[in-house]
Amino acid sequence: MIAGRPLAARRSGARLSDVRLSDIHLPLTALATMLFAVLCVAFVLLRPLLPIDETRYLTVAWEMWLGGSKLVPHLNGELYGHKPPLLFWLVNAVWSVTGVSELAARLVAPAFGAASVVLTARLARELWPGEKSRAGRAALILATTGVFLVYGSGTMFDTLLTAAVLLAMLALWRLTREGGAQWVLALGAAIALGIYAKGPVVLVHVMPVALLAPLWKQGGKEWSMRRHLGRLGLSLFVAMALVALWLGPALILGGAEYREEVLWRQSAGRMVKAFAHERPWWWFLALLPVYLWPWGWSPAALRSLAPRVLLVDPASRFVALWVMTALVAFSAISGKQGHYLLPELPALALLLSRRRPEGSRLWRLPALLPALVLSGLGLGVALGWIAVPEEQLAMIPAPALLASTALVAALAWALWRWPTHVAAWALVAPLTLLAFHILAAPILAGTYDPAPIGRILASHEEADLAIRDSSYHGQFGFAGRLLQPLALLRDEAALAAWAAEHPGGVVVAPDPIEGTGFPVIARQPFRGHVYTLYQVPEEMMP
Repeated sequence: MIAGRPLAARRSGARLSDVRLSDIHLPLTALATMLFAVLCVAFVLLRPLLPIDETRYLTVAWEMWLGGSKLVPHLNGELYGHKPPLLFWLVNAVWSVTGVSELAARLVAPAFGAASVVLTARLARELWPGEKSRAGRAALILATTGVFLVYGSGTMFDTLLTAAVLLAMLALWRLTREGGAQWVLALGAAIALGIYAKGPVVLVHVMPVALLAPLWKQGGKEWSMRRHLGRLGLSLFVAMALVALWLGPALILGGAEYREEVLWRQSAGRMVKAFAHERPWWWFLALLPVYLWPWGWSPAALRSLAPRVLLVDPASRFVALWVMTALVAFSAISGKQGHYLLPELPALALLLSRRRPEGSRLWRLPALLPALVLSGLGLGVALGWIAVPEEQLAMIPAPALLASTALVAALAWALWRWPTHVAAWALVAPLTLLAFHILAAPILAGTYDPAPIGRILASHEEADLAIRDSSYHGQFGFAGRLLQPLALLRDEAALAAWAAEHPGGVVVAPDPIEGTGFPVIARQPFRGHVYTLYQVPEEMMP
């Protein structure tokens, strides 16, 4: 048998397009998880460690690995209170088994994305126990949603947070239905996991749904809002007690600067007034079509999101409130990034799983538009029709262009000819994003890879190292496996003073340093600049 079809059927003329997902003898949840995992590995292999987030987070983990504090993270030798330590701990734990490996480190966060796919199916079974096929569909939708694939394959905190939110929603649903100390503890542990993953923001994802329980609670044991609030309070106490195991010692060891960063600036400060990523209130609403691509780009899918459908049963109201309260809350917060709503993508997948995709094949074609735009841009750059700044230009090899075009053509064929709607929709984002990565790989390697500069710095590490860039975020620390931080030179006076004290030292700068006469070691394109590496003469001229 192949794909669940007897050999006789194959001999009688069965075609690939006749194969249905139900014919494959693998649970759909397992198939979705495997697909997500394979795609994440492919994306990680096709793109370098990207600045500034991925490079920054692995540099923090690297400095912890070199012997830095396990409780108080550091970046370039300075306290780093922007994020809690869970991701850094996990990377160090993986390295203790594999040795220092970039690939192993970059697969830590995607592993939580795969776990989120499984947890989404588990939550679907809890919410709709009478709809057995819905769990697999929800898992497949999440695993093949474009935004989830893009962010879920990166080294970021949001997949860890997504898994924590899903665990919290599972515990909250069972707590409201059944009560019981085990679900109070489970909810508290899930909230604690979210805080360890990305901080108090987990409460923005979970607590509005918990407080609105009268709008979605269903029958079960005797229920009262007073008792419910008491259980929520106990869960928060459990969460705070678990977080205090790290936070208490960290606040003492980190000092006043770390306390201010962790307790105010990176939590309440971001909500009251963003110091980065400030955007208008409607920004997330404008991004909704992107979050819904591709599964929400059809009339059948939009019918699944109609208000009358969202209110039809307690489980649907529970999931709908999860999405809507997060959308309102994050729209009100001044700082906004596309990945902030990643924990709500499982909720969208659950809502969209209500019905199978159906209708005319013509409705599949709009979801092809991103792939067609991608092919057009790639062809335009390759043929010189689209101007690209010289420092960002990297030749797109003909094999990459052909492979990308072939994937888009295969997707177009599948969307038009494949009779199974679920299988056709499941191919859209994976093939589009794979085509993008193949096409973009040489450009990303040529202009966004920090490793070449990192290797040059590492080769001169017997000298002292500095960077003339006040916005440096550790891009070269892990990339070069540097054993010492770079001195930050914020102005020309600082550069002159440092050079006088460090003859033979090496300075890297994103823009030319004029008037010093320092010999140039190397030049390397990086992030839209041509970085220049200079060596301070052993004997400075008076």
